[in-house]
Amino acid sequence: MRFRMHLLGLALVTGLPLLALAIGLAWWIAASARTAALHELVRTTEALQADIDRELQITAAALGVLAGSPTIDDALAGAPGGTSAEPFRQRARALVEARPSVLHSVMLFDAAGRRHLNTLAASPLAAGRPGSPHAPDAELQPIEASALVPAALQAWSRHVSPLLAEPVAGEPVISVAILVERAGTQTGLLVANLRPESLGMALSSQTLPAGWIATLIDHRHLIIARSQQQETFLARSAIDWIAAFQRSGQATATIRAVSRTGVPTYAALRRLPFGNWTLTLSVPRAAIDGPLQRSLLIATASGVLAVSLAALLALALGARLGEEIEALGADAATVARDQPPPQRPPARVREVARVRAALAEAGAALRARAAAKREAEEHLVLLLREVDHRAKNALAVALSLIRLAPRNVTPAAFAAAAEGRITAMARAHALLARGAWTGAELQALAESELPAHMGQVRLAGPPARLSAEAVQPVAMLLHELATNAVKHGALSVPGGEVHIGWEFLPADQALRLSWTECGGPALAGPPGRRSFGIRLVTQLAERQLGARLALDWAPAGLRAILTLPAARAAPDGTARPIRTATGQPVAVAPQPAWTDPGGLPPRVLVAEDEALLALELETGLRELGCEVVGPARSLAEARRLAESEPRLAAAVLDVNLGGGELVFPVADALAARGIPYLLATGYGSAGPLEGRDAGAVAVLRKPYHRQALAVALARALPGHAARAEG
Repeated sequence: MRFRMHLLGLALVTGLPLLALAIGLAWWIAASARTAALHELVRTTEALQADIDRELQITAAALGVLAGSPTIDDALAGAPGGTSAEPFRQRARALVEARPSVLHSVMLFDAAGRRHLNTLAASPLAAGRPGSPHAPDAELQPIEASALVPAALQAWSRHVSPLLAEPVAGEPVISVAILVERAGTQTGLLVANLRPESLGMALSSQTLPAGWIATLIDHRHLIIARSQQQETFLARSAIDWIAAFQRSGQATATIRAVSRTGVPTYAALRRLPFGNWTLTLSVPRAAIDGPLQRSLLIATASGVLAVSLAALLALALGARLGEEIEALGADAATVARDQPPPQRPPARVREVARVRAALAEAGAALRARAAAKREAEEHLVLLLREVDHRAKNALAVALSLIRLAPRNVTPAAFAAAAEGRITAMARAHALLARGAWTGAELQALAESELPAHMGQVRLAGPPARLSAEAVQPVAMLLHELATNAVKHGALSVPGGEVHIGWEFLPADQALRLSWTECGGPALAGPPGRRSFGIRLVTQLAERQLGARLALDWAPAGLRAILTLPAARAAPDGTARPIRTATGQPVAVAPQPAWTDPGGLPPRVLVAEDEALLALELETGLRELGCEVVGPARSLAEARRLAESEPRLAAAVLDVNLGGGELVFPVADALAARGIPYLLATGYGSAGPLEGRDAGAVAVLRKPYHRQALAVALARALPGHAARAEG
């Protein structure tokens, strides 16, 4: 059969049984909807009960804190109205002022029932006005300790009273009372008086639908709070069917009732576990039954109409849809083969046209996603290879520096030279990592390699970016020139300066980098022999960078000119504006040794999980005249030492102690004792510091020079005297 005949048969087969079933299901749907509405009524009542209980718990918790105050003992020990109660009165008033819309007043009674304090009265013995002008249906009793103490003893944790009259202001309140105990003996009773309107606001917090009314009634059948018309109904007697529920002893009930105005209602009633209160939530029956009846009529009429229209539309649309649906299937198969669907005439049905367009877009998106995934995977593979290559290459270079370094020097000089060169490599590695291994700015590289001498170094030049292959060699070259200047050149005296400038040559866009020293000791000419540093600089420039290096040993100071080919450097349009480093020359910090005011060496806590790094740090601190505590290898050990060790003067903490344990709890413990600390990390950027470096005296980036440790330690030990080493 044709598609339209199948469509007609489907409409009749499905429509006629559904039409016959619709009438029976309509009644079941109406009953289920009514049940769901009544369940919602009950759930809302439970939520309102939770709001009321939370409000009372907050008040009881505040009273518990107040009852633990030492000032309450002074208030109870003195005579009523005495000055000894004034400190506690101030704390009680502060509690009332903190929640003025909830708390009316705070009262304090001793074990004999005498009132020692009322935050509303200057004298705790003030009589006030009995009764309440807001109680049209019953006279409210004033608050008396003789009634509250037995109830509080029975409830033990807290007692919630019915609606009472505040003895000074005469206003209706609800009292929350707790016992004041010391060493298992009752010494007094602390009472907080809540405003009834605060409970009314709690009943309104659920944003009840129109016509829904929540009411709170005490055990004397008086209305405490109402979600609507709170002032009108306060202290009025509850309607008869609520009073009957209270007398029945039931815990919960859902009933049909009639409101005060004669409106039929559904009502959910719950007996609250405190104060023998009752919470009711009523809703007009028309609000629940009316929509259900209308829905029943609409559903029945819609069913009849739907079956009729389905039969007519099946014949009218079947022929038009058949052809286009078949075309959609073909287009979907084309998209599944990762091919674009063929061009077709415009669809006659809008939905079909949209599906066809969606298929085309989905096919294009799938193809683009597949291409992007392949590209991302290729990029990731290349990046992993590059990182692996860089790491292995850095280790190989470090090994070569150790092997090729001259052996005819003292061990201390050998260690200092190796440390400086490897540190220079590490700084260059950090710059490359921040730039995703695509290169680094020349100025940033120069600043990172000369941090201790920036007061004697001037930088000038246009924005320039070095290629990834050129960053490490240029860093090593600047380090060797700086080391030579510190030993023999301009940086060896306070008045010397180094001028570093660069420019792009117009002919071939090569980068010419110049190093010029002035103000240093006069040079007698080139050194008599080519040192390892000079040979290393030459090899880096000519062999690794493919650049030209010219060294001029002029009497005024060394001048070095490095010309990098265009492939190694390019103008950087995104670089920050060039700054010229200015300021006073920075003298090399001495190697101090400290003593505390008592003449003993300061005790410094060390937390480091790497054994070799811990040993090196311990050795350096002892050479600086410090007594080392630790080293601690784990977070637990470091925390124990930080909290228990006496006479700690400072601490050096590795940020990551291994196994994902961050050292910040130890830093917090030291800060609580007022002990300064340094943070050491191997991360090139902020890493896991997460802003916690603000409390540290300094952050040492691994590998760090021992001179940097000495400078940072000098900042951490300002109160200790430095003594000269003999």
